[in-house]
This record gives sequence, structure tokens and C-alpha cells, in this order.
Amino acid sequence: MSRDDEARYGRACLLVLNVCPFTLREVINDYSLRHAGSLSLCDFLEKNKHSLFHLYAKKCCCKHLQQNRSTPMYKSQWDSLFMQNTSSCQKGKQIDCPCKYDCKPGITTNVMDVTLCCLVINNICPGVDVNHIKTIREIRNNLVHAESARLDLLTFNGYMNRVKTAICQLAKNVSTTLHTDTVKMIAELENRLMDPVELSELRKLIIDQKRLTDLEAVRMGLLLQVDIGFDSLVRGGEVMINIIKVNRDHTNPAE
Repeated sequence: MSRDDEARYGRACLLVLNVCPFTLREVINDYSLRHAGSLSLCDFLEKNKHSLFHLYAKKCCCKHLQQNRSTPMYKSQWDSLFMQNTSSCQKGKQIDCPCKYDCKPGITTNVMDVTLCCLVINNICPGVDVNHIKTIREIRNNLVHAESARLDLLTFNGYMNRVKTAICQLAKNVSTTLHTDTVKMIAELENRLMDPVELSELRKLIIDQKRLTDLEAVRMGLLLQVDIGFDSLVRGGEVMINIIKVNRDHTNPAE
């Protein structure tokens, strides 16, 4: 296996799993505050809790908002945003209902990996270009479910160019500052050396978490829809494998 092919795979993974979430979280922050008029992320999620619940619950609480569950919200994702309260269902329903949950106080978009960011944007952020989100999800899935941890030059260039175009345009639509930061992160990633140990750890994290998400997908009866979850573990391993570090402070992401 070529070291260059391995390094290309590593860079493409880090672009999708590290740089993209950085920017997508700001897209959500900008939409929730500037476009949706919410007071905070928690306020925004509470306002859209019903819609998200229909992506999460197998048994819907009503016949309204029957979203396409081909990209469902897994329990681990729901639990990262909401917590169960002690209230009884306001409508006297015995089945699970969104009124039994509250958004976690003080929540930030930092709890969202790339997959959860895409799910939130696709379902409760109308107006954000879903074609860019589709591109990021598609290439993320291609990388995650690849049979080998390597990319030839042609495939690598295709993936990188498509993702860079998508994420940079999304950043530009939010602010000049976010666009500049995103471009800077991409440039640092493209110029960095990929250590073999780093690549090995990254691949191991992906494989280990895929096993866990396979089990969750099976439990949900979605054998062919293993599409989520390992990103959080990869993001959690950023410090260990010394992935991109960028100091930034978006005190006004909607400038």
C-alpha cells in the first residue's frame, strides 16, 4: 500500500471529519440566531424539538410531520441534545412524546459531529443550500465505508475539490471571518505531513466506532443504513492524534 495513498485518505478524512464540523457548527449558530430569531441554540432546538423527535422516535407521537426517516436520528444523537424530564405527556399519551424531553441547558454546537450537523441543517435550517450538505454527506460516507484506507490521486482530488467548494461556500454565506478561518484550516491540512502512526490511529478509531454504530443500526432495524456516529469518537481523538489546531473566537458569527 502506497504511503501517498494512505496520506491522501487521512487528509480527506480530516477535511470531512474535522474541518467540516468546525464550519457547519457556525452555520447552525448563524441560522438559529440570525435567521430563526432564537435567543440561543437551546431555544432553537426547543422550537424544533417536535420535528427532530419524528426523526428519532420509531413510534411517532402524532400523524403530523412524518419526515423521511431514511436518515434517522439515532438515540446517541438525540441524547446529546435532549434529556428526559419528569413531566407526564401533556396530551395523556402513553407512548414516547417530545413533551417528555427538554433541551440540555447551556448546550452548544460543539456536541455535534459532522453527521449530526448535516441532519440538523437538512431538517430544521431551511434556506441553507442542501446540495452542499449532500456533497459533504456523500463523500463522508464514501470515506467511512471504504474498503481500504487509501485514495488514488484522481479520487483524492475529486473528493477534496468537491468538499472544499461546498464547505467554503457555506462559510462564505455566514461571514467573511468564517470563510477566512475555513480556508486557513484547509490550507494547513493540505500542507501538513501525515505521520504513519497518526494515520493508523485515525483508521482504528473509525473501524472501532463503526462496529458500535452497526449494532445501533441493527437495533433500529436499519441494516442497510449504517450511516452515523463514529465521527464523535474521531473528534474526541483529535488531541491524541494532534489534528488541526486553530485558535478562533466567533463572538459575532452573523457579521
